[in-house]
Amino acid sequence: MKVLEEEAIPMIEAKKILLERAKVKKDLKYEQKILHDYFTKVPMLPASKAEKLREELEGLGFLNHKQIVLTINILPTILDEVMLLLGKEIKKPEAEKIIEIVNKYTK
Repeated sequence: MKVLEEEAIPMIEAKKILLERAKVKKDLKYEQKILHDYFTKVPMLPASKAEKLREELEGLGFLNHKQIVLTINILPTILDEVMLLLGKEIKKPEAEKIIEIVNKYTK
């Protein structure tokens, strides 16, 4: 199989896609079963909150798409988590703004 396109998406979107495929195809492949099991065990933001969080993070203007997806998936709540997740490209004031926004959706 040839991969034509690849795009980072939040886990909540991946879960939705997997559940839709599970309805159509009753038998999931091994990897899909593992992913389905993972999605049922890991807490995630509801889709509506994840979408609002994405919009706010995009509004900051300094995060790229991949960084936004990582932030939604991991939901960092302390400075060290943001710095580890997003690397040296993010300065401390920017990281603090990210934490402030994430905390609005996780608390």
